[in-house]
Amino acid sequence: MPKILKAVAFTLVVALWAATAQAQPTITCNDASATNDGAITTWDFNGGAVVGSFVPTGAMIGDANGRGVEVIGNKVYYTEVDTDGGYATDFIRIAPYNGGAGGADIGTLPNPRPGFGVQDITISNGVLYVLTGYPFSTPEVFGLNPLTGAVVSGPITISAPAAPDSDGFTVMPNGNFIINEGDASCTYDQYNPSTGAMIPGTTIVVPGCIVGIGTGTTGVETNGKSLFFANAFDAFVETTLAGTFIAAQAVSPNACEDISLDQPGCIGAPGAVPGNPNCHGKCISFLAQTDGGIKKAAGNLGYASVKDLQDAVKDFCAGE
Repeated sequence: MPKILKAVAFTLVVALWAATAQAQPTITCNDASATNDGAITTWDFNGGAVVGSFVPTGAMIGDANGRGVEVIGNKVYYTEVDTDGGYATDFIRIAPYNGGAGGADIGTLPNPRPGFGVQDITISNGVLYVLTGYPFSTPEVFGLNPLTGAVVSGPITISAPAAPDSDGFTVMPNGNFIINEGDASCTYDQYNPSTGAMIPGTTIVVPGCIVGIGTGTTGVETNGKSLFFANAFDAFVETTLAGTFIAAQAVSPNACEDISLDQPGCIGAPGAVPGNPNCHGKCISFLAQTDGGIKKAAGNLGYASVKDLQDAVKDFCAGE
């Protein structure tokens, strides 16, 4: 296990995303539009229906500028940027997810780069990664303990062609960062997670993306098999990890910035690979160790029973 994970494993609540097995995920986005008062909205990728929506406590009503978002269990981690305060982010805020219906904030984590905007949030191997610097400063990535906000890696300075206003970021299954080349850019590249250097030969141009005012691509997320992009502020696009088109889904008009998937998945368990015979055991063992027992893990992650949690792990490990 990497050193940074050893350092946080004894306190880390590993998130097991929602237990509903489905062909396509739901996608949650943080809206930058003052018209929508910065709502956090969840859509079903299969059909495009709105599953739930709420205006979070931290949204600046009438001057909203939602940015980062990540659904982890029954929690939504999100950020705002203050357009009247140099686009700085005050805190990484935490609200209940409640199936997309949300609720009042239940906690905060410190901004690891005070005075700068935090534009994107994602989780990988139990570490909460944030892209910072929006929209004027060199982008830097920090890895955080998702319970305390303590910095466990970084800052990693990201090289060009990423830009201060890059607004699409996640961690690939291979550990590389993938970031777009500027605000609503259609073009994404992978970056070395240790040096921040762009990796040649990894460029993706999002299928169907059009460069222009009111178009382009913002948030990106992965389920380990595909990439999902927020496209043209009225659709989501799914591609292979190499950027080949798989599917698209139109949704209601929005100003989505960062996006998050809500899917079956065991986040952070080393060696837990869907389809492998030992996947289930590794997931359950790691959840029990990091959350003080499997019963407590089920409760903390919003499951009605240990059986529901076990079923969610089975769905994940079966690759559903």
